[in-house]
Amino acid sequence: MTIKTEAIALHIRPWSKTSHLVTWLTPGHGCVTTSVKGACRPKSAFLGQYDLFYTCELLFYPREHNAVHAIRECTPLLRRDPLRADWRAAAAAAYAADLTARAVPGRQPQPQIFAHLTRTLDTLAAAPCAPHATLLGYEMALLHLLGLLPDLAPCPDCHPAHTEWFRFSLPAGRLLCAHCAAPRPGDAVLSLHRTVLQGFAALRDETLGSAPLKKNEGNVKLPLGLSRFFGIFILFHLDVPAAVRRVAMEMIDRIQTHSNA
Repeated sequence: MTIKTEAIALHIRPWSKTSHLVTWLTPGHGCVTTSVKGACRPKSAFLGQYDLFYTCELLFYPREHNAVHAIRECTPLLRRDPLRADWRAAAAAAYAADLTARAVPGRQPQPQIFAHLTRTLDTLAAAPCAPHATLLGYEMALLHLLGLLPDLAPCPDCHPAHTEWFRFSLPAGRLLCAHCAAPRPGDAVLSLHRTVLQGFAALRDETLGSAPLKKNEGNVKLPLGLSRFFGIFILFHLDVPAAVRRVAMEMIDRIQTHSNA
């Protein structure tokens, strides 16, 4: 039995001197890993047929008792060549792909995550774009589809309009108020400023709203605290190494300079 599906290449790792292990995101099977034997040989049929961020038509043989499946054919459908010319966009795309590979389970249909990652990579490949805002939008969409989106809606009884600072429980994923169970000793609690809540609500409406997103995302002014909050929340709930996200964000935010050779 063979499976034919669209797939986005997330990770490519060496398996031997001439072979690769490729992790893909598919709409019907989640994340799958295939072995590509002889991929680096000069006469390989797979040369130029896949690369990071490609959307391909993938044909593979599933192995029920092995996490590594056997690939039969691979044909590129969308290459996204601009990601190989813009290093900021490439860094953002690499982080989105790595986060997806770590967070999305295999053997489960993930059509919505596949669609959101496709749109994110297409946005990053387009010019001009705002990589930081695009990534935050993808993180929000991913948390929403995984059922982990935090609840930052203030309680009208416990949080009056003049409240500036709020306490947020990482394990509970919501703001603390008198109507919620008190945090247990040792529970992680954050202090969030009102601007973080406002930025979160604006980004949520733009990312998850019914209206389609524009290709040039990032119209919302996002506070720095919102990016830090997402980093802490993702580290807590998805167990993604903090250094991966921190390095990606630092690369994206770095001011590009030009100097004479």
